[in-house]
Parts: sequence; structure tokens; C-alpha cells
Amino acid sequence: MKISDVLNILTAEGIFERSPIGRPLTELAIETIKASLNDKKNYDQEVIQCKNCGFVISSLLVPSGCVSCGSKDLTKDIIV
Repeated sequence: MKISDVLNILTAEGIFERSPIGRPLTELAIETIKASLNDKKNYDQEVIQCKNCGFVISSLLVPSGCVSCGSKDLTKDIIV
């Protein structure tokens, strides 16, 4: 999936400060969501989901693992 396909998920994560499975997000994760939503030129980039906390975010913004829980178990198969 691309960022443009999950804008509603990213927006909801930012508003509720929770992942799609209900886990609370860290301040860094919320700032990452804002950066992803503001970077309209990269809306064609892939998104990933953390298999631990369910956080969905741009693959460009998580080079070393989930910015919310720290897990390195990430997938491109988005389940919401």
C-alpha cells in the first residue's frame, strides 16, 4: 500500500494517538505521523505496519524499527 491509500488511518492515528489496534503512541510516533501527512510529495511511497503495536507509517520514516514501540518486526501487509 502507498501513503495515499492510508491517509485516513494516519489521520486517525494522529487524532486518537493510538495505533489501529488501540495501542497508545509515543510523542515521537505522533510527530512522525505529522511529518508523513505533511510530506505530500512522498504520498506514493510504501507504508509499513509494526507487527507488535500495529502502528502504520511511511516506510521512509522508520529506518531502524518502529518509532512507537521499538520493535524491528515490520510488515508491508497492512491489516486494519
